[in-house]
Amino acid sequence: MRTAKLAIDPLWQCLCPSWTQATTTQRVVASFTQRRRPALRCLNEGATARLQRRANSTSSESITAQAAFRTYAVPDSTRPPVEKKKKLSDEQADARRRRESAARLHQTNQEATQALLKQPTPYLYTRLRTLAFGGKTKECRELAEYIIKERREKPNTQLYNALILSNTSHDNGGAWRVSEYLDEMREAGLQPDTGTCHAVLKVLAVHPDHLLRADVLEYMRTRWYQLNEEGAHDVAAGLLREGLFEQAMQRIDGLLRSGVQVQAWLLDMAVYMLCTAGEVEEAFRIMRQRYDAGELNISRTIWYTLLDTGSSHRHHASTALVWNGQVNTSYLNPASGVCLNVLTTAAQAGDAVLATDVFTHLSKRGTSFTPIHYQLLIDCYLAADPPDHKRALSILTIMALEKMADPSPAETRSLYLHLRSNPSLVAEAFAMLRNLRAEDRKVPIAALNLVIECYVEQRNLMEAMNVYKLIHTFVPAATATTARKTYANIETFNLLLRGCRLADPPDEALASFLVSELLALRVKPTALTYDRLILVFVQAGAHALERIPQATDDTGPAEAAQRKKGLELLDWAFRHFVDMQAVSDTASNSNTTSTAADTGRSNLGWMPRLGTVERLAVQLARVGDGRCWDVLQAGEDQGAKGGMERAWEAKGKWVRRNVEEAWSGAGGGEVGVVVGERPEAWRADVAGA
Repeated sequence: MRTAKLAIDPLWQCLCPSWTQATTTQRVVASFTQRRRPALRCLNEGATARLQRRANSTSSESITAQAAFRTYAVPDSTRPPVEKKKKLSDEQADARRRRESAARLHQTNQEATQALLKQPTPYLYTRLRTLAFGGKTKECRELAEYIIKERREKPNTQLYNALILSNTSHDNGGAWRVSEYLDEMREAGLQPDTGTCHAVLKVLAVHPDHLLRADVLEYMRTRWYQLNEEGAHDVAAGLLREGLFEQAMQRIDGLLRSGVQVQAWLLDMAVYMLCTAGEVEEAFRIMRQRYDAGELNISRTIWYTLLDTGSSHRHHASTALVWNGQVNTSYLNPASGVCLNVLTTAAQAGDAVLATDVFTHLSKRGTSFTPIHYQLLIDCYLAADPPDHKRALSILTIMALEKMADPSPAETRSLYLHLRSNPSLVAEAFAMLRNLRAEDRKVPIAALNLVIECYVEQRNLMEAMNVYKLIHTFVPAATATTARKTYANIETFNLLLRGCRLADPPDEALASFLVSELLALRVKPTALTYDRLILVFVQAGAHALERIPQATDDTGPAEAAQRKKGLELLDWAFRHFVDMQAVSDTASNSNTTSTAADTGRSNLGWMPRLGTVERLAVQLARVGDGRCWDVLQAGEDQGAKGGMERAWEAKGKWVRRNVEEAWSGAGGGEVGVVVGERPEAWRADVAGA
């Protein structure tokens, strides 16, 4: 910037006699004023002219600029009456109302501006502080410009404090503006006072800047400035906004220990931000302190936030606090999803009272209960201390009374896991079911299948069959009068077939009896039924063959009969395998009973599980039965078609290798070393085996 050359040297004045003393004096004053111009960069040379133009302008564009001086309002009684005109369309009426409103507002702003210009300077400072507290950044800057330019006020700390404080606006404010104002104060030789420091901290509570906050706090410490309560609140709020929850809570706890009453807005802010961050335990601690202290005006929204977050994080203490204090007293009415989370939390904690309250609340609302609600209630009774087995089992009878489908095995998994870990409770559970039936309660078949499954897991096939024989006593009266012949379903027979396989030795005779029962009662088998039936006969055949002595020169009649029995069982396993895949019309003419044929099913197109296919093929290969290649080929073909692609891709080569090793060990000859090579003895047609 060019500097003015002052003609104050006497020798220079002699050389330039035309430079008069008046001109010299005028230039000196102007130069001195320029050197001492205020350091506020927001103040420019045209502030006065701009303010005057805005005061005298009649255009609608000056309305926004004069918002800083909106201190007076014109009463409605003094407004000019609106002339009644003819009825216009809705669009024209709205446009007219907008024009009239803009005109009235413009007139109000003009009058407010003229009234403000006539006020004394102390009043302008008061108005400046009011704008600063309201976060009116633009209006505060314009008023500060007017005070400096028109009222000839020197830049001072009071002006800067107001300019800094006005940056609390979340839209127009910013921490970078505060840094600029502090730099300007340093250039002007102004030292920040305690008001400046607290104004900066208040701005940083809205626009976080941890470095600037640290500098301000260090400056206050070195100058022995005392941080007041409001400033301590602002520091804690800024730390919360930055996610420094530990430091923020230390500040809040320090205020509480010193006897300072922490403002509700800061505690609400802490709870909201802690819940958002998933720090439910700390949020619960704050709300518990406020609840115990008897604070009455706690927002319902913050209670709802704590309930939603606490239940979603399965935090039992916070969930119970909000439910008992707000929901049971009808202050809150949580959504159904929140109620489900509360029920899940109660189930994990074993709080049966809370779970019952949730059911009561949902029933008053008219909610249609689903199996998940009852399943969680069962989990709750089982997680209680001590577990309430009778109530847990009675939930299954309640589900049967509701207009919903019978409980599936998924709803009984928690009961199954609990009974499996306590085998002595299985008989007690069956006795409870019989007592419930004696009370005319409808006991679903899923509950009886649960007891059978527990006995099967214990490898106690005898007790499982005893339960099966008593199933008919649980048939409801309405069902007994219908044409339905049994209360058992396919899940019952599948469990019993699994028990036949796990028995020692495997009981193929009982499995055949169960198959005949299934066919007589017209219960439709599934793929799992065939799968487990195949496993029973494979296991039984393998067990019969394993009892034959390996190193004997002469085989007696007993060993021959044993081997014949084992081969017959494997033959039955293969027959069931063929029945499972496809059944022709001539299958029923066979001299043996075919399950698929007797059920009237044809072309089932089912395939056993990968492990079942491998076990059947390996056992056939060990006895030198060439049908092992048929089983392996059928499994690979099914894997290529679909349904088991990933399983055969990952384990198919190992299945083939196991079959080939078993075939070689049985003396069937070499079939090739490379996995996947087709042996010569391969049979391509499964139906003609």
